[in-house]
Amino acid sequence: MANKDDYLIEYRQFFENFAQTVNPNDQLPVRLSSYKLVNTEVVGGIIDWSTQYLNQKKCPPSLLAPLIKIVIEETRKTCKKQPTLCGFNPDDNVYEPLKLMQTVMNQINEICFRYLDNSKLCSLPSPGPPYCKVSAYAIKNVRRRMEDRHVVIHDLNTMFNIQDTNPSSFYAIFDGHAGHDAAAYSAAHLHQFLAENSNYATDPKQALREAFLKTDALFVNKCQTENLSSGTTAVCALLRPKEKSLYIAWVGDSQALLVKEGRVLQCVHPHKPCREDEKSRIEKEGGAVIFWGTWRVNGQLAVSRAIGDLEYKPYVTATPDVREIRLSGEEDFLIIACDGLWDFLSEDDAANTVYEMICSNTANFQYKTVQLILHLNVC
Repeated sequence: MANKDDYLIEYRQFFENFAQTVNPNDQLPVRLSSYKLVNTEVVGGIIDWSTQYLNQKKCPPSLLAPLIKIVIEETRKTCKKQPTLCGFNPDDNVYEPLKLMQTVMNQINEICFRYLDNSKLCSLPSPGPPYCKVSAYAIKNVRRRMEDRHVVIHDLNTMFNIQDTNPSSFYAIFDGHAGHDAAAYSAAHLHQFLAENSNYATDPKQALREAFLKTDALFVNKCQTENLSSGTTAVCALLRPKEKSLYIAWVGDSQALLVKEGRVLQCVHPHKPCREDEKSRIEKEGGAVIFWGTWRVNGQLAVSRAIGDLEYKPYVTATPDVREIRLSGEEDFLIIACDGLWDFLSEDDAANTVYEMICSNTANFQYKTVQLILHLNVC
């Protein structure tokens, strides 16, 4: 039987390794988006940078959410006490991303060194129930820049200090087009706006809808004020195991498969201009659906719903479809992937490939331009 304090040994090993490998002089240790942050976006930025940094350092998954929660609390205090040091520009009422990111990195370094003290280490919470196993893989193929993003958050409630006994996990794929800005923004902020929504605890479907629309509205504002562009499809999974509920929300043509004993359930009805209901909606708004290799909005965009795409508003909406799926506990895995997978594999082939990977204990699934999350043992 494992010692109940084994997790403290793992945590201490992490902090010791962190102290040995950290480079406090590295000015750009994580991927940084170009947009400036208003106050409502700061938490999403903190989480994005902290997750990148701590994952680089191989932080134990059960420690990630508690650490980021502390980073959020302490960074917000620093921003309040010394705003200009954190990159705040009072003339524009925004934070410059580089300075704010460096503040977050300094905060993480200080916190991790703090927990080398055994008395402080023991104050960290013990891990909750085991997390679902996840495998994620992404490749940009021939594109100049990677335009897609994925998000894995095992413990959303702890990260946002939500006092709810019903744990929630969040997984998402953002397939960017015409640039990476929309996907990067959504990956940093959609889960933030979800967790902060007043309906999050009691009505997750409404919270997801409002989070999508808020993400879109704020990104579109960024496009107008900071000369950004691009759009992104999105498919998100919110898992609440105690409720035996899985919520899937999506815009665009990325898809999600729930697989149970070899049977495949397609969770998503993709938003494409060729759908009669989508075509009718677009035309009522004054747009057109034109065939150019495939059916496209105004002859250009091959999806009918997305976050961003300012030039196609209001024809291309960010209003998601949301589906609740009741779980029996016998589900095997969930596959969430962009069209780079589904263009080359059928649903059955994808499911069979995952079963083969599980049997062979293979971690990553590499195929063409796919960005993939494998969420194993859903319940």
